[in-house]
Amino acid sequence: MNVSLIRQFLQYGTVGLCALGVDVCTFTVMRAMNADMVSANVLARFAGAVTAFTGNFLWTFSQPPQWTGCLHSVWRYAAIWVAATLTSTLLLSTLTAWGLPETESKIGVEMFMPILNFFVARRWVFKSQHSSKIGGMHGCDSK
Repeated sequence: MNVSLIRQFLQYGTVGLCALGVDVCTFTVMRAMNADMVSANVLARFAGAVTAFTGNFLWTFSQPPQWTGCLHSVWRYAAIWVAATLTSTLLLSTLTAWGLPETESKIGVEMFMPILNFFVARRWVFKSQHSSKIGGMHGCDSK
């Protein structure tokens, strides 16, 4: 088994748990402030996404902290975020329409999403345009 892949997946999971905490807390606070469910979910997912992108960019996928040439990772991450947010909102709306509690449904939905997102992030979002580098994960080099 690839030790590097396992380490990277564990780092991704750690960042994901932090992002999940930010996401669920934001959702819960927004709902307590009487925000509608869809708006609360989108804002919460955005807060979690900022947390996740930063952690994965700097730690999980070891991107150098240079912003020159990083736009492709940001745009790719945004595209994945939009697709995941639409999926999350649809699933959350469905589960709550079936009578399941909001916060528990939110946690369940958000725990489902990272598995697919890890492989998309690893292979597409943070992948190098120059695949000859170690691991192909240096997508934000200034070259």
